Amino acid sequence: MARKLWSWRTCAWYVGVLSVALALLPFAVPITIIGYAVVWVYTWTHDPRARKNFVKVLPVDPRRVFRCGQALWAGMLDGLGGPTAALVWTFVAAKLSRSSRAQDTAVRDIQYGPLATHRLDLFVPLSTATGAVIVIFPGYRWSRTKRARMYRPMAQTLCGDGLFVVLPRVGSQGSPGDALEDFHVAVQWVVANAANFGADAGRVHVMGCGAGAHLCAMYSLAAPLRTWYAQADRMARGAQLLASAEADAALRRTVRRIRHPPRVAGLVLVSGVYDIIAQRRYETDRCIEHLTAAARAFANGEEEAWSPALAVRALRRRSSVLPPELFPRSVLLIHGRHDSTFELAQSQRMFRELCAVGVPDVQMKIYANLRR
Repeated sequence: MARKLWSWRTCAWYVGVLSVALALLPFAVPITIIGYAVVWVYTWTHDPRARKNFVKVLPVDPRRVFRCGQALWAGMLDGLGGPTAALVWTFVAAKLSRSSRAQDTAVRDIQYGPLATHRLDLFVPLSTATGAVIVIFPGYRWSRTKRARMYRPMAQTLCGDGLFVVLPRVGSQGSPGDALEDFHVAVQWVVANAANFGADAGRVHVMGCGAGAHLCAMYSLAAPLRTWYAQADRMARGAQLLASAEADAALRRTVRRIRHPPRVAGLVLVSGVYDIIAQRRYETDRCIEHLTAAARAFANGEEEAWSPALAVRALRRRSSVLPPELFPRSVLLIHGRHDSTFELAQSQRMFRELCAVGVPDVQMKIYANLRR
């Protein structure tokens, strides 16, 4: 039987690939050096282990450096194609535009708690107010909201639609638990003072982006978690909700810090992460498990305690009767399909769990052509 010869298309493809490879060969060494330099500098500035032994933590394996570089490049695209570029642009434009300053309706630096760092900005609508309040938890990190100022143009836009907007600065102590406690104090202040600035205390919503969405989801579960632990302890002292005893103890400590949590009317969760265990596994697959904000925020063994999707699943499985009134009345999840920082599967998982637990109104919006 005669041997089949290659077609002209196959030959042309191989010739083209070989030509490109030969053309790029002189650039292989500088590209490799640049790639290693970028990964090593990022490791030096973001890996907590680098302070003790910098040389030991540097990645040397070319495959690991390549995957880490891929992840860093995708993260940069997430920022440019997501909210970061838009927030920075609107913030700079608002600073340079005189007209926007004249329309600013914010009452700034209101003290909402006992600490000097407990400050918030309140945006009061000039037009007919709807009475609804939205408290924004900025994203980017779990510890503290240093970039809260960049959200002021967005808050002013929402305020122009008749919403009262509260932009608090939280996380004075620098840990997720402290940030969550500060956010709770801010929400309590809003509920207690809503009537004083013309808002409806029964229509307080919370909104978060990225890490802020995660903490908003955790905050909304404070009431059902406290109720479950109180009921379970009456029947069996030291009842356990989560599978891991260490994680359950960490969740109990977090819930105790949020005393008398008010029921929020709704949640707006944008590009959030709701399963820290899955997120850490995803980061490990991309060789950035020591470089992310999640690695710095959550200690080993506490990932399950800080996973709201897992907490909702545990409540659903272990509770015979859990009133849906303990949960927010409405939840809106927003995610970009091509988000590489927090996968779309995170929001999909949270959406399914909230629907299964009986939250009255759960909606999800996926932007098919966007990243973050």
